[in-house]
Amino acid sequence: MKSEKATRFVVFAAPRTGSNLLCSLLNAHSDILCHHGLFNPSGIHWARDWQGRRDLSDNVVARDRDPAGFIASVWAAGGGARAVGFKMNRDENDAAVDLLLRDPSVRKILLRRRNRVRTYVSEEIARLTGIWESFAARAEAAVPALHVEAADLIRHSGLNAAYYAALETVLRATGQTWLDTQYEALGDRREMGRIISFLGVEAPLSLPAASHKRGPAELGAVVENFDELAGALRGTALLDDLYRRDAPELRFLRF
Repeated sequence: MKSEKATRFVVFAAPRTGSNLLCSLLNAHSDILCHHGLFNPSGIHWARDWQGRRDLSDNVVARDRDPAGFIASVWAAGGGARAVGFKMNRDENDAAVDLLLRDPSVRKILLRRRNRVRTYVSEEIARLTGIWESFAARAEAAVPALHVEAADLIRHSGLNAAYYAALETVLRATGQTWLDTQYEALGDRREMGRIISFLGVEAPLSLPAASHKRGPAELGAVVENFDELAGALRGTALLDDLYRRDAPELRFLRF
């Protein structure tokens, strides 16, 4: 199938909600081309197996000057895939977000993370270490200890909630449907099968997970004021998230 007839899709996500994992899983499918953050402020993050190609643009200025033209070039360069897409994170190019949201020919996936405390902690770890992507297992910077203020955590949770609510408001107003999924469900073959079916392709026999986890199994290992934070969160919906274990490491998904 020619790329211009391919399913076009975008994954909308807040930072540290599993978008790298989802994009790498989708891109491992032989019929799907899924880039990463094409509108990341720091650069244009093409699919990992497309990186280094001389025909791909790395011109952030040109991208931001003409987001519609850049998006059109992405759809046109689908490489024969049956589904072509990429991710958009919170606080990225507003013009591109609006264009994508209002285009009914582009299928939308809204990816969330149930555990709001881990979302915040993971974002802080990435901000402090500068490591936003974890693919091949390698020596990396140690995970730093964090002092977490309850007010900052609550504010961050509200910011993400408002982000998703704004996306849904536009989609409802324009009469569109979308697919909601969660990071914690990506290890479930039925959920990944549902996502793949939404993109109009069939589930494969298996998919490798290229990314790996950086966060700790227990938040107490990095949150230095864990007990104090638990006390400050008492009576809020975030307290349960503080104690809830994260999703296990995903190495391989079999269908």
